[in-house]
Amino acid sequence: MSEDGADVSPTVVEVREYKGESSLILAATQLGSKYSETRKRQIVDEWVKFFRSGPTPIRSLQFVTRTPKRLFDALAEQSQLTTLQLKWGDYDDLKVLSAMSELVRLRLRGASGVRDLEPLAGLQSVAELQVEGLRGLVDASAVGQMGSVTDLELGGNWMTPSNVRLKSVAFLARMPQLQRLLLHTLIVDDLDYRPLLSLPRLEKVRVMATRGMTPPIEELVNRLPWEA
Repeated sequence: MSEDGADVSPTVVEVREYKGESSLILAATQLGSKYSETRKRQIVDEWVKFFRSGPTPIRSLQFVTRTPKRLFDALAEQSQLTTLQLKWGDYDDLKVLSAMSELVRLRLRGASGVRDLEPLAGLQSVAELQVEGLRGLVDASAVGQMGSVTDLELGGNWMTPSNVRLKSVAFLARMPQLQRLLLHTLIVDDLDYRPLLSLPRLEKVRVMATRGMTPPIEELVNRLPWEA
């Protein structure tokens, strides 16, 4: 517990370090020379077995090192999660998340293998959604079915930088509840950004300027609550 009385999430490497906490920070990969290569593989295997065994007391789970696909896939049984955050990994199939009906905060960073956001459509409790590190052409239309999202961030890799392409942002017109919207390192193929003008509750918004976009970036800045 911190000095102000708030709970502090422990950061753990091995399953044996977990003591039943409801909030956990996991650093089970990218381990140094303290661990042999065999032990490194065993540590991931043990977490895979742990998560596959069924729901745990964990409500908030944050991965702060690379999340291998097999470890991500093992999360399918963790339907009790309310917060899930990933730093990066080779995960690609978001169907793993489809049973997590209690999720309120979902942050998927380094999502370079993800091409389809359709499995997120049924997550009706998510208020904060961040998916970044996307590559190639992605269909994000399913996000428009997420009726509780008020804070939305979508983008490619801003560190490289590397842009992701979305077919369209027409789905935003179905999200009048949005309060914050950030579309970074992202190009919309049809160049139509008019759906942003139909969002009545926006408090902060920023998108990447693109040649030929409609309306032009200057108009969007003037008409929307632009976040510098």
